Amino acid sequence: MAEDISDIEIICYACGRGENPENTIRGIENCQSINAEWIVEMDIQLTKDGSLVLFHDYNAQRTTGQDQLIPEMTLAEIRKLNAGFNFKTKGKYPYRNDFIEIPEVKSVFERFPKARLMLDIHTNNLAAVDILIELIDEYSMSDQLVIVSHYDEVIEDFASKRPSWVYGVPTREAKRMIYSSFIFLDRFFPIKSDVLMLPKRLGNTEVLTKRVVNHAKKRKREIWAWMSEGEAVKNVDSFQELMEMKTIGVDGVFTDFPASLINDIDASAL
Repeated sequence: MAEDISDIEIICYACGRGENPENTIRGIENCQSINAEWIVEMDIQLTKDGSLVLFHDYNAQRTTGQDQLIPEMTLAEIRKLNAGFNFKTKGKYPYRNDFIEIPEVKSVFERFPKARLMLDIHTNNLAAVDILIELIDEYSMSDQLVIVSHYDEVIEDFASKRPSWVYGVPTREAKRMIYSSFIFLDRFFPIKSDVLMLPKRLGNTEVLTKRVVNHAKKRKREIWAWMSEGEAVKNVDSFQELMEMKTIGVDGVFTDFPASLINDIDASAL
């Protein structure tokens, strides 16, 4: 690996969704085989019967082809869904006849006890907080995790019960931080979260300005970033994009293509 990027965290977004079906054991295995020190980001939903599974959307259709709501399904019903049904690569759908199960969070902890993980809670049902805390405590995983969520109330509930854990910035706090920097009032808005996860650009707006980056650095907070967000998320998938992020002071980047990125990094070192 190129020496000058060794201080940047690499996060496999949705378990490296560009190379394997997202939020699957197969994706985690791929990320771990490339570099076991890289962080694997995964999304979490709560089932009808109180199990935590790796899944991004409330509706299962986008990835599984089945128009059903994850929170209204039992774990047994979810296990019948093919997580790789709509995964497309090279113009083909290789997993339509190769069933890939939607895994439980518990199974991930059992199979990857030393992995560094980012758990993105995609439900606002606060029952998920206590269930996940119990699992994390049971498997002694807290030192390897970053807990994140779009929902401020989820992060607030976690932090009230486990204040020493590491948390990513929720939506309202991120917006306050960015807007206050834009109008030069950032000194009045302390950053509570440990890690700021932000796009470099949001639509046509540059988010990671020098002032925003300096705001985070002054408060000793890391910035983990992706290239852009609009109708879709564009992550960091090349050495050139990685160096662009390093230049502006980013501490970590998200990638969809971990194998492709490591190959590009290695090629740049030749």
